[in-house]
Amino acid sequence: MARNFRKFQRNRLENIFVVEQASLLYDWRLMKIDEILQKLSDVCRRKHFSYATEKSYAIWIQSYSRALLAFPAGWTSEEKAGEFLTQTAKRGVAAATQSQALNALIFFYGQVLGTPLGNIDALRVRRPVTVRTALTADETRGLLGAMEDHAGYPTRLVVHLLYGCGLRVTEPLELRVKDVNVQAGHIVVRAAKGNKDRVISLPECLREAMTAQLRVAQVIAKGDADAGLPVALPGLLAKKNSKARFDPSWAWVFPTAKAIAHPRTGEQVRWRMHEVNVQRAVRKAADKAGLSVKVTPQILRHTFATHAHHAGAAARDLQAVLGHAHLETTMGYLEARPGNVRSPLDTL
Repeated sequence: MARNFRKFQRNRLENIFVVEQASLLYDWRLMKIDEILQKLSDVCRRKHFSYATEKSYAIWIQSYSRALLAFPAGWTSEEKAGEFLTQTAKRGVAAATQSQALNALIFFYGQVLGTPLGNIDALRVRRPVTVRTALTADETRGLLGAMEDHAGYPTRLVVHLLYGCGLRVTEPLELRVKDVNVQAGHIVVRAAKGNKDRVISLPECLREAMTAQLRVAQVIAKGDADAGLPVALPGLLAKKNSKARFDPSWAWVFPTAKAIAHPRTGEQVRWRMHEVNVQRAVRKAADKAGLSVKVTPQILRHTFATHAHHAGAAARDLQAVLGHAHLETTMGYLEARPGNVRSPLDTL
């Protein structure tokens, strides 16, 4: 009896996504969950989504497919999606986590199944109103002074780039040799959040360290080319230009210590340094410096914006440097200093 019930549940899971529109190219009633996830992956790659986004969407759709087993068959897609989101809220997830689940469902129904969702009525998690933290100049100086390389990686240089350029934690790690021009004093951040490129000034004090790191990256790239080990390339570039796989200009500025299996193809490639090394280095340095606040790589980005603004940088200029689509986002990065506002009563 139990075996038959499990078989029944598995069959329901495999055929759970029922799409009735006759105009669709595929009959989803005949597709298994593995085939659906593969279709999701294909669409993500066609739209040049990052691997992290593709992976998170797949996890949410798997979770959603399991939840569907408990929903009445007569419910609409909007009702099912709403109940699933409500269940995630009741589990106590953060607002950003529930928003990620919502985005996965909207993308799946609209871009993969071709049946966009209508209005979704769900219990939404409220995003708490928080004050963004920025380190003081002394705290920043202490943190950078305590920073050390971690696990054999140049995390000290990466952290200096995070603060010195206001970068997100993955942005320096995604740099290719061709994106860094030490002589001109700038770096090009490519396909960042929102799939946008931007040019950032390289701090003068980091030029020597970046030059040395570029030499290391080029030596590793040459050794990989001689050994036939390709570098991981974005999108379909590896298929369009096979020579780019061994082109030293496409080498990572911060490569991994050893080859790894490509998460999408399984091929052995040279990948970039993982951000967990940077996160651990920052935590270790914060402890060593005796900082009472919780320090993350993202706080260094807020600190850059706050310090640059207090030094006279215009908010519009900071918006371009930080890569924000809206000025309101940039303003949220700037820590206010109410003590700098002089009361008009003192001037009367």
